[in-house]
Amino acid sequence: MRILTLGDSWTYGTESSDPETMSWPAQLAQKYKVEVVNLAKGGSSNQRAARIGIEELCRDSNYDYVIFPLAPASRTEILKVGKWYQVWPTNPSNPVDRIFAECWHPWNDVQNTIMSSFYFIHSIQALGIPLFMTGLSLHPSRHAQELSWIMNYKNNNDFNSLNMPLDTFNIGIKDLDRKLKSLKAIHLKNLELQPEYLHDVLESYYLTDEIQTQYNYKHNGGHPNNQGYCALADYFADKIGLN
Repeated sequence: MRILTLGDSWTYGTESSDPETMSWPAQLAQKYKVEVVNLAKGGSSNQRAARIGIEELCRDSNYDYVIFPLAPASRTEILKVGKWYQVWPTNPSNPVDRIFAECWHPWNDVQNTIMSSFYFIHSIQALGIPLFMTGLSLHPSRHAQELSWIMNYKNNNDFNSLNMPLDTFNIGIKDLDRKLKSLKAIHLKNLELQPEYLHDVLESYYLTDEIQTQYNYKHNGGHPNNQGYCALADYFADKIGLN
């Protein structure tokens, strides 16, 4: 079996003793005797992961599975003079990051995640390759309010009951009605095709006392250590049927 993995530092293997051998994709390959091509990169946005994945699969479609753990939704990328730059709005000293931090807000983030997921899911489906997409360093709980605006909308133009900051959005009511209906339809289609695409792997698995005890690690707020990446390797192996 040959597997393509995409994502950010949590898939690259940051803070392991050696990402080449101790990231969860590397441990997945070693333990389950499969070939894994890991194109993850620290700081990667979902846009980069999807772009790199499509580029790779169009060059070489000889893969049996694609695993795409989603990165934080606030990241994006820009193309400048032929080079892609990853933008993560957390660094106030970086003028590009600062611009995005001031102009980019959670409503944009969750919409882009929903739309990017839709495009990527259907691209991989068209190539006929099985896909497992889920959260990892993406924390869906941080977008709970924005998702509730979408899922709790009753198609009745009642936006006040959703507690939406309409003045901030500066969007017409008619446009918002269409947008919420469309986003709900796309979100439900994503869930139909990839039921765990916004699942919180950290909260439901990696951070639980049971898993930390079983794999003998203690989450310290940063990236996993070797044992933590071993736990993630087994998690993804189980999800794609290697166990």
